[in-house]
Amino acid sequence: MVFARLRIELPDHPGALAAVSRVLAAEGLNVVEVSIHEVDGPSAVDEIVVHAAEPLAHDEIARSLAGAGADLLSVAPCEMRGDPTVTALTWVTASLEQPGRKSALATGVRLLTGIDPVHVCTAEQAVEWPIGLAAIKRGWPVVQRLDQAPPPLRSGTPGDGSGVWVLAAPDAPDAQFVVMAARPFAVRFTATEMNRLAAVLDCRRRLALTATLGAGV
Repeated sequence: MVFARLRIELPDHPGALAAVSRVLAAEGLNVVEVSIHEVDGPSAVDEIVVHAAEPLAHDEIARSLAGAGADLLSVAPCEMRGDPTVTALTWVTASLEQPGRKSALATGVRLLTGIDPVHVCTAEQAVEWPIGLAAIKRGWPVVQRLDQAPPPLRSGTPGDGSGVWVLAAPDAPDAQFVVMAARPFAVRFTATEMNRLAAVLDCRRRLALTATLGAGV
């Protein structure tokens, strides 16, 4: 079976998600997970994980969704995720021994926020780009629309000439690492993803602080 994550923008009114579900069912796709993202305005962004017997026909699904008043923003392959609470607790448990690892931060962001792919760089590397420097100075995630992504993010970030959204998030006020990601302009970072990211960074920061204090005892 093929698992894929569809990001769909649809009208924010009763029945819109049901209409999208009917379209996906007609395309032979089984919905296995739905995440509703918080956004501003009259539209909603839903992330729907589906599985099918064969690779998805992107253009055909996009046309069918457009007929239901929805826009297919992106299609990405994914591993079937389990229960989000179990996933979060598993990551915390696996991170307890070495919460400061770069790989643990990348895994937590990828699994728990919906932001994928991500690039984790050191603070020294991040200051080479204005958005990385801005995030470190603020001590908080920054999202900007840029003409093009910083070099580490350019591969795998197709653009249509309208620019890209770039995210830079320091792992702490006194940053050691900076999480970076880029998306085409049509696929914005949602408030839900940003809240999840803040929670992951705060959890990791607290785990690292606990580990440091424990080592000093």
